[in-house]
Amino acid sequence: MTKFIVRITAKSYEELRNLDAYHLDLKKRTARQEDGNKFVVTGILNDEQIQKVKSAGYTVEVLSDLSQASKERIQEVSKSNRFAQAKKTTALRKSAETGGYMNADEVETALLNLSEDHPGFISIIELPNRTHEGRLCRAVHVHAGSSSNTGVFITGGVHAREWGGSDICVNFLTNLIDAYVNSNTIIYGEATFPPTQIKKMLEHTDLYVFPDVNPDGKIYSQTNDDPNLPPDYEGIWWRKNRNPAKVPTGDNQRFHLTGVDINRNFDFLWGSGIGTVNPDGTNSNETYRGTAAFSEPETQNVKYLFDTFKNIQYYVDVHSFGEMILYSWGDDDNQSLDKDMNFKNPKFDDVRGKPRDLDYKEYIDTQDDRNLKNLANRMNYALTRVRRSKYRVEQAVGLYPTSATSDDYAFSRHIANDGNSDQKIYGFTVEFGKEETGFIPPISEMKEVIKEVGSALTELCVAITPQTT
Repeated sequence: MTKFIVRITAKSYEELRNLDAYHLDLKKRTARQEDGNKFVVTGILNDEQIQKVKSAGYTVEVLSDLSQASKERIQEVSKSNRFAQAKKTTALRKSAETGGYMNADEVETALLNLSEDHPGFISIIELPNRTHEGRLCRAVHVHAGSSSNTGVFITGGVHAREWGGSDICVNFLTNLIDAYVNSNTIIYGEATFPPTQIKKMLEHTDLYVFPDVNPDGKIYSQTNDDPNLPPDYEGIWWRKNRNPAKVPTGDNQRFHLTGVDINRNFDFLWGSGIGTVNPDGTNSNETYRGTAAFSEPETQNVKYLFDTFKNIQYYVDVHSFGEMILYSWGDDDNQSLDKDMNFKNPKFDDVRGKPRDLDYKEYIDTQDDRNLKNLANRMNYALTRVRRSKYRVEQAVGLYPTSATSDDYAFSRHIANDGNSDQKIYGFTVEFGKEETGFIPPISEMKEVIKEVGSALTELCVAITPQTT
């Protein structure tokens, strides 16, 4: 059964939220209000689902046919390990800029080669928790100076079908390191970062990059576009990890019966079920949160990095799609007046997670809110200078609240663990790529996206580099 990227239009916010009853694969962070009675959201639907939604009175616009797109994207995955012979950083950078999407082996090889080429300031971090399929995951720590109180942590590949997140991370790394070693200017369109700027940044800021959080899922997605699979099986469009346990009280027994949504498994309001559990109490399978916060090795590995490297003060999780830069909070609308109204207070458990109402809004310090917006806008400006794309800078809650996400977990740590040594961490999510190209853009388009997000990430690192005399 053919799948399509579609844009669904509802006449009211209530009607938009009623789409939950159809258990659709919606990209809820694309949801927005375009005028007084026009609410839109993007998703992946098959023919049968499209007809059901249309029959219920919604307008459905087909943006692209995924039957051909999936075949083309599978062909764009690298069939070998192009980094096996690219041992030096310049060769790594050039190899990363050519060819197709990186496979999981290439991501790991790129990290190992970078650390072997520059052992003095790049070290491999072998993460302690193997995936459900037994894979060892790695991150890198880059620091070319002495000690630093400022760290930036970047993750990619949390969702299996969002291949480009890993490519963005690796290209970002190889460009930075090549520029530092060879005193080159990094050029992304009209955005330029001179060698002096890169040198200062890498010598006064620690950089932690974990490009492929969910390698099991990526490998499954990149190798499972079998036309003989039953029509509702996910194949290339798989989102979650590969936890083999069946999803309890699943709400659709025909597909995605296994796996946990890594980005709903963090310890931020995990028990609330906001955005992960249906009104009838069943698990929403695409966003199944797991059996407990940090039940999954993938989220445990991310937590390990936060726990181990105490100087992390900034965090970016790279996802697709929708052309957005999002900042906390994601569970409800922000407010800066009532400190008592916060995620730790059980008094508000029954009213939290209902954006657009007046009963609850999540507290955020005025200066934190300002800092988050300023940094997000600065990233967006750098991104815009590549080819005039302009992302939407928004609070993460949008029209659909979320819980147990990586960015909110990062920002919540200093509040949840009040009194210990945790630093405040500003968390962001970048949703790269246009709605029309979906989770996996054609590789030609992805190459341009890599430059855009690379520019944004570089600008963030420059912006937060401590001032020195």
